[in-house]
Amino acid sequence: MDGPGLSRRELRILVEIEDDLRTDGRLDRAMRTMRGRPGWWSDRVLGAAVRVPASVLSVLLALSAGLLLVSANAHSTASLTAFALVWAPTFVLSTARLIARRRGLRR
Repeated sequence: MDGPGLSRRELRILVEIEDDLRTDGRLDRAMRTMRGRPGWWSDRVLGAAVRVPASVLSVLLALSAGLLLVSANAHSTASLTAFALVWAPTFVLSTARLIARRRGLRR
C-alpha cells in the first residue's frame, strides 16, 4: 500500500460500516463467495465443456471428417444424417471450449 495507513478513527468507522453491511445476509454471502451471477447456466455449460477430455473432442473431429468424406461420396440420407448427428455435438463442444478458454476457464 502506498502512503500512510488508516488512522484509528478511520479504522473504527470502517469496522462499523462492515458490521452494518454484515446484517444483510444475502449481501454478506455474496461478498464472502464473490460469485458474479449465482446459478448462471452458461457458466455451468462452459465448466462442463472444459472437463470433457481433449481425446473425446479429437475423436469427434476425426469422426466428423470421416463422415463428411463418406457422405460427400455416397450421397445417401443415412450418411448425411450420421454426419449431422456427429457434427452437431462436435461443433457445440469445440465452440464451448474456445469460449471457456477465452474466459480463462482451464481444467
